[in-house]
Amino acid sequence: MRTTTTLCAIALLACTGAIHAQAPTTPMLPSGGRDMTPQRAIQAPPPSHTVEREPVQYSWRVDPGTDITPPRPHVTESREYWRTVDAAELRRGVSLQASAPGALVRVSPAAGATPVDARALQVTRGGRAVPLASRTPAAQLQAAGLAVPDGSAAVQLERRAGAGAFALRAPDARGRYVVHVYEPESDIRLFAALGRDRVLAGGRADIAVNLQEGARRLRGTRAEGLLVAPDGRTWPVQLKPGRDGILRGRAPVPADVGDAPGLWEVQVFAGNGEVQRDARTAFSVALPTARLDGGYRFDARRLRFALPVDAAAPGRYEARGTLYATAPDGVARPVSVAHSARWMAPGRGELVLAFDRAHLPPGYGAPYELRQLELNDQSRMAPVERRERAARIVD
Repeated sequence: MRTTTTLCAIALLACTGAIHAQAPTTPMLPSGGRDMTPQRAIQAPPPSHTVEREPVQYSWRVDPGTDITPPRPHVTESREYWRTVDAAELRRGVSLQASAPGALVRVSPAAGATPVDARALQVTRGGRAVPLASRTPAAQLQAAGLAVPDGSAAVQLERRAGAGAFALRAPDARGRYVVHVYEPESDIRLFAALGRDRVLAGGRADIAVNLQEGARRLRGTRAEGLLVAPDGRTWPVQLKPGRDGILRGRAPVPADVGDAPGLWEVQVFAGNGEVQRDARTAFSVALPTARLDGGYRFDARRLRFALPVDAAAPGRYEARGTLYATAPDGVARPVSVAHSARWMAPGRGELVLAFDRAHLPPGYGAPYELRQLELNDQSRMAPVERRERAARIVD
């Protein structure tokens, strides 16, 4: 009888565990505009290096007064532009424009081109020599920390040369060159900002472009963009002005992002017929090898969130999030941060964010919110999902 009772108890416990494992999940809050949520997980080869497989789970207390705000994408500010020219144009004289005194002009040879001698560079206006403040060879530019190719050279126009059009010549040019003009004293700047600094493969990079003189937006600005992958592939990006005069565009990122390391770039070329400005802004692209399935199970007694994960590739996946609790004044504030990581085979798995009740300050409690929820592929160093507000538990 004892054996039968024991077996029944074991069976009952097994059934209870199975029922618990199959317990329904609560849907997460709808995604917001700044969230990064993959529609599906994409297969990828196993990691080529050794990856830690021991599961980890921990949390720590957060001062409720801490201001936890997501980082805003970087805004690129440019007072420069560049042109790619061939030897014939450079020997004849490249027409350039300066909007302010003291412009710096650098010439860099492409692969196979003849090095540039700083002493041989000539700057003229209307057939007359423009006075130069300095001539700088590649060695000095590199010593100053500039990542320029060997054989580069730079000159700076004297302030008394003023602004306006001028021509740059290199009599001994052979091959192709990049001519870069930087105007440190100009009040005309190009601003380029991405909508986010992380994009998933198959997603898009939104960009906004604004050409200003001081605080005044320059009308009549035209711009075009170029999406550049780390492996050198490029795609054109259309930029169109809105009613506010800001030019905006969308750069679709291909699903096949390749395996070349490095950041992706959106290059912008803008001007209004009198002034030219160019800018580069960069972002990372990740392959969504896993995704949260959109639901969760919350254990109110232990303050734990169980997060089902759909993995398409083997790897070590990590979830991290911040628990907000409601203070006595009715305002939700951060009280604890939790991390959880484990190795997963392709298929369905689960990560648990276990917050410590001891981290709740006196008087804090429900409603709770799970914010800044992230899913990361640690084995490939890739963020694959982010939700600013993932869940709200009223009681």
